Amino acid sequence: MLNITVVQPPYFVGDNPDEKIAEFLIKELEKAEKDSLIVLPEYSNAGGVSDVESEKAAMPRAKVMLKKAAAVAKEKSAYVAINVLEERNGDIKNSTYLFDKQGNIAFVYDKIHLPPSEVTLGVKYGDGACTCDLDGIRFGFMTCYDVYFNEQIEYLASKKPDIILIPGYQRGEATDIIRAQTKMISFRCNAFVAKSSYSMDSDEKGGCSMIVAPDGKALKDMGKSTGAISVDIEPKQKHMRTAGFGGGMILNDDFINEGLRPEVFKK
Repeated sequence: MLNITVVQPPYFVGDNPDEKIAEFLIKELEKAEKDSLIVLPEYSNAGGVSDVESEKAAMPRAKVMLKKAAAVAKEKSAYVAINVLEERNGDIKNSTYLFDKQGNIAFVYDKIHLPPSEVTLGVKYGDGACTCDLDGIRFGFMTCYDVYFNEQIEYLASKKPDIILIPGYQRGEATDIIRAQTKMISFRCNAFVAKSSYSMDSDEKGGCSMIVAPDGKALKDMGKSTGAISVDIEPKQKHMRTAGFGGGMILNDDFINEGLRPEVFKK
């Protein structure tokens, strides 16, 4: 069994919201359970700011957040997934780091699909690598805007992940769309999804950090609340279904895979 925790901070407004969000996330990190997986939202170091200069000014805080994540991972023997806006090797990157239970970097996922705001900021596109194997668990990665693109969902489904990690923001998206996206990613990929985002203090927009099972059912959904939620899972659990009405049992993703006809749409 593995305990998964996702964190949802409030979207602070006013002076220095990025500092307040970072402090909130550090406090939640320190509460991590031993031998667990904890997932933080997008822009842990630069949340709450939107203009280019403020985002660039917040980038150095990425080192502080990553150092803390590594320390917690080692201290708690936990997996920690944390997203930062950073400068790395001379480029601006939207990076999700996965730390192993020894506090080492197991994988870095660079966001593949960039919204106009990140293109303006000069963020460099990820190269497409979005899975890694760690301690017998296959992790998949998406970040915020990625969830709109079936090309990445289909690629992840082909890699048969066990857990998909989604640091999110989606400040302006409707809650019913966020829930539908997260559930469908889980259902299509036959994987657990751990999504962490921001509470916008609205019933209609943002929030909805959640943990979803491979059958598409939300095990926990934060709505607009703040703090963290946790669920114990069996990472290798998969959703089995009938191969059509009256058919034998089959993995849900294989049921879909066997009906694919991509060649039809290339004409």
